[in-house]
Amino acid sequence: MRILLTITPRLYREVLALSIHRRRPDFDVLLAPPWPLNGRTERFGPHVLVQDADEAGSPPASLAEGVVCRVRILKEPDRIDATIELDATTSEVQDICLEDLFKVLEGAERLS
Repeated sequence: MRILLTITPRLYREVLALSIHRRRPDFDVLLAPPWPLNGRTERFGPHVLVQDADEAGSPPASLAEGVVCRVRILKEPDRIDATIELDATTSEVQDICLEDLFKVLEGAERLS
């Protein structure tokens, strides 16, 4: 499964990618700054997008075609919340943790 991480700041992307790689080395993870994306990112063809909730832009249609899950991260002063779009449903997770995220990724893997 392919996961595209565009969250900010860059350190968050890197730490999250490392956590995913350690737990699921079979997942491909690509780090990129928020939109606009370069052609390499679009050719990656992600199944999962992890992005900032307040990201102004949206992915191009060519990128969104194969996406089965989108995780929008909202950073609060004392926690990180997420909105998850998976299998035509939207849910919210307050104070999301890595275990919550891995459950989402496993659900996306089943759909991809």
